Amino acid sequence: MNAISAKSVRIRGQLKRVHSERGTTLVEMLVAMSISVLVFGIISTALVQFFLVTRWGNDQLIITNDLQVASLWLGRDALESASFTSGPADPYYGTLNWADLSQQFIYSFDSGNNALVREHYLDGIPQSTIQLARHIANQGDVVFSTSGQLLTVSITSTSGDETETVNLSLAMRSH
Repeated sequence: MNAISAKSVRIRGQLKRVHSERGTTLVEMLVAMSISVLVFGIISTALVQFFLVTRWGNDQLIITNDLQVASLWLGRDALESASFTSGPADPYYGTLNWADLSQQFIYSFDSGNNALVREHYLDGIPQSTIQLARHIANQGDVVFSTSGQLLTVSITSTSGDETETVNLSLAMRSH
């Protein structure tokens, strides 16, 4: 009988503990859910802002890189050239020529890649072809014009929702 009474005492002790333990009240659940929603809202807002700023920043970097690369090549070629010849027709903007016509730098629009392209010729033989600006929306986004030995180039680069234009005034070598 001792074993049975000891067992019943243990069972009664376990029952008292079960009855004495409280569950979660509705108010506690609502408070916990409110805090969770608030934390989730703050975190999701921060993440959305992070991705928007990152996309904007990437677009700005792409545009800036396009315009810097094109500016450097155009500036270099203009300093070495004595004249600029427009055309002859689409998709060509024109040709920067050395005084002795041994070297030419032909600028054109590649509609397949939406890019400003530079071709280097030495004595009529192609030497290299480079895509200078890879985010030109259409051929009209690059404009070449001359006034004496001054070459003016306007380039508009577009990436995503961002667009930027640079106007270059480049001095060509005198004859």
